[in-house]
Amino acid sequence: METIWDTSADNLNGLSESSSLFQAMLPRFTTINRENDPVLDNLVALAAGIFDVPAAAINLISQEQQIFKAVHGLDLSAPPAGHSFCRQTLLADDIFIISDASTTPVFATEPFVQGTTSYRFYAGIKLTGRDDTIFGTLLILDTKPRSLTASQLKDLRRLAKLASAHIDMQSQLYQQQQKQRLNQLIIDNALDYAIITTALNGQVTSWNAGAQKLFGWTEEEILKSSVDILFTPEEREKNIPDMRRVTALHHRQDAVERWHLRKDGSRFWASGQLLPLYDQNGHIQGFLKILIDRTIVRDQQERLREQEEMLRQSQEAGGIGAFDINLVNRAITVTNQIRQIFGIAPDRTITIELFEKLMSPAENKQPGTSVSFALPRSGHSEYRIQRLDNQEERWVALSTELIPDDEGKTIRMRGIVQDITARKLAEEQQAMLTAELVHRSKNILAIIQGIANQTLRNTTSAEGARAAFEARIMALSKAQDVLTHGTKSSSADLAEIVANSLSVHAGADEKRIRIHGTSAILGSRQSLSMVMALHELGTNAVKYGALSTPDGYIEISWHFENDRFLFIWAERDGPVVTKPERRGFGSRLIERTLAASLGGTAELHYRPQGLEFQLNAPANNMRHDL
Repeated sequence: METIWDTSADNLNGLSESSSLFQAMLPRFTTINRENDPVLDNLVALAAGIFDVPAAAINLISQEQQIFKAVHGLDLSAPPAGHSFCRQTLLADDIFIISDASTTPVFATEPFVQGTTSYRFYAGIKLTGRDDTIFGTLLILDTKPRSLTASQLKDLRRLAKLASAHIDMQSQLYQQQQKQRLNQLIIDNALDYAIITTALNGQVTSWNAGAQKLFGWTEEEILKSSVDILFTPEEREKNIPDMRRVTALHHRQDAVERWHLRKDGSRFWASGQLLPLYDQNGHIQGFLKILIDRTIVRDQQERLREQEEMLRQSQEAGGIGAFDINLVNRAITVTNQIRQIFGIAPDRTITIELFEKLMSPAENKQPGTSVSFALPRSGHSEYRIQRLDNQEERWVALSTELIPDDEGKTIRMRGIVQDITARKLAEEQQAMLTAELVHRSKNILAIIQGIANQTLRNTTSAEGARAAFEARIMALSKAQDVLTHGTKSSSADLAEIVANSLSVHAGADEKRIRIHGTSAILGSRQSLSMVMALHELGTNAVKYGALSTPDGYIEISWHFENDRFLFIWAERDGPVVTKPERRGFGSRLIERTLAASLGGTAELHYRPQGLEFQLNAPANNMRHDL
């Protein structure tokens, strides 16, 4: 039976807690130290026999207490010889021997010396582990004074080594068992994680409670079954389980990110690792598989990915790009649409300086001007920028937001940029159409006035004047239909367009408008541009030109020459023409609209004998939209 005695620093006769000897002792005893040990019992009995002594013992010492672990022939009814004798043994470098304690003043008063069984002889040696940890002492006692021979000293050392090795081994075994118990405790309580071990062929060798919770099979149901049953049928058909094991062997791990099956047939998204298991010699023994159910997280990530994709598509469809600037480390992140808007190559690094330069209004990049855009700023603005790749000017709308830190200091700038060039062009076109509507309304009134004057001047009766006036008003209405709605088909004959557009101005005298030209077909866009130009030219001729006098006339001709289309309007016998000081809306409309639709040049010449208009365009542009 074990007997425990106090061995605090005080009772070890001045052995302080700061001393290296005290620190080398075990902080406290483990369970393995408190259990009966037949090996040590036999060893002390062997020691008593070898040295022919009545008593032998092994005591274990910690920083808190002393235990007589194994005893032979020793009466423990009184305190043991563990205080003065033990201290000296622990301090000695080798065996500590007292031949006759009764004649040694330090030990003469010890209970073992003065007690019923008076022990006179003491020999003890420290028991230490491989890392020099002090376990205790091995001691022998005799009732008569004596000494030990050199051979006996060797035997005592050998016995001490055997005892130390055994205690050290038991201590390490106990620590390993404790670690195993702790590991098993962790595994058993990791209920959110499936922790599975398998043999090399995939046969399940262990299955924790988390695996049972996750998959539904108990350990008894799954042991010795193949782990392949956790894979989906389609992956088993493709031999994926074996392929994943091979990958784990080659790369010492394999990431698990795939669908797995539960016992009830339902699926969940498994995330984890497949790792090879090696023994202490480095030989592969099997595999360790650790999984967690990440279905909810995957669904959330998938929804987020879909939302991000929808946002990206929406931004691309709307010509919207986004950016994020870290004003602390000057890092900038942009979407691909930003690169497309500003013409930045995919492999070019975007710095804050480059981004600020690109974001600056185009008008501020002219020589002698300064850049007005400066980080940071927030709000909304619209302006023109200049693309980096082709220097093309585009309209953009910029909206920015400043992000402060907890102290209110601005640390980030986020924003979106939208290409609004199409909208701005539409707004410009709308403004132009509005101006054209006003201009055309005035022209219609002027034409009606001119028609009335011509009709009344060339008729002799009121009835004839009324009929002629109505016919010309109807012709004007048809011309306006052509101008307003364009041609209904995808192409039209140029001779028809000219005749229909100018019939209102020709009246009954066909000689006033003389048309000559080869067969020419215009596309719908080109037809409408031609109608608008003819309307402007005809209106101008009625108001100021050849048709404003009784004898004036217009020569209209066109032909093809060297893959070019040539169209000429020439007014004759009208008032003397002088170049106007200011070019009106109609003049600009004639030259720009028709030239743009045919991809050529259109020019008005104010010759004294009459206004001339010349159009020169590639022949293959007659029926193609540019």
